[in-house]
Amino acid sequence: MNELMPVVAGFLLTTVLGGVLGFFFQRRAWAHQHRVQTRDRDRERAVMVFEEVSRLLDKRLYRLRLLYWSLAGDTGTRSAKSETRMEGYRQVLFEWNDSINRNLALIQQYFGVELRDRFDNRIGADFVTLGKAVEAMWNGRTDGEPIDDTRLNTLADKVYAYNLDMLQAIQTGTVGITGNR
Repeated sequence: MNELMPVVAGFLLTTVLGGVLGFFFQRRAWAHQHRVQTRDRDRERAVMVFEEVSRLLDKRLYRLRLLYWSLAGDTGTRSAKSETRMEGYRQVLFEWNDSINRNLALIQQYFGVELRDRFDNRIGADFVTLGKAVEAMWNGRTDGEPIDDTRLNTLADKVYAYNLDMLQAIQTGTVGITGNR
């Protein structure tokens, strides 16, 4: 019996200690795996948000430019080209406005408040200002703030820099709930 007691005690200690250590390391591995999966999922969603927002920015800018160029070339009366381009611009405005709050929320969720504010208060404000100027041209008014290629190029530069900043956030992993807070 004296010889059997140390064997039984060793077996119990090894089994219990091994079980506790195994449980500890398994939980740690699961927690790490969960963090990695969450980070990967946030990154994938951030890429989708970037693609959607970037396409919409480029589309609105291009339609605005097309409309401006056709109106700048018109001599007193609107051409058929201007009419077609105004319709294209209106369509992108509907698309923009139909998803503005959704896009603002997604940008804030995946890229943070600073990029959301830039989208809304700087780039969005510039789109509104330039859109009003082009609409004044469309209506034959000269009372609005004049528009030219320089102002459109400045907006294009802001959109480009914004896209780069979103891509950098994706590449550095500072996106999503785990990254941008």
